[in-house]
Amino acid sequence: MKIQLSKLSRTTARYTEEYKQEALELWRASGRSAAKVAAELGIRPPLLYRWASLERGPNGPKAEHKPRRSVEELEAEIRRLRAENAKLLEQREVLKKSLGILSEAPPRGMPESTK
Repeated sequence: MKIQLSKLSRTTARYTEEYKQEALELWRASGRSAAKVAAELGIRPPLLYRWASLERGPNGPKAEHKPRRSVEELEAEIRRLRAENAKLLEQREVLKKSLGILSEAPPRGMPESTK
């Protein structure tokens, strides 16, 4: 005997603005992931993200751009980074040499360490 299952009707849930605000406040204040908060509320995590992005609006934090830096500022930054890179390369070479010296066996005339 076959049992025919009826398809569930897809209805879009409607949430009040107050509910959305409370859900977002709960998510932000709890410090937990959107998935955990959404599971408690019985909704899907992308819904929380969508409500948060709608709340921010088109001019939210992601839409802000940093002011462009001048050519002089960029050149100064490049000079600083090159100097730092040269210093790091020099330190690396010193460390490589010291590792080689420390890993060598002591000469025959010198006593060995008794650690």
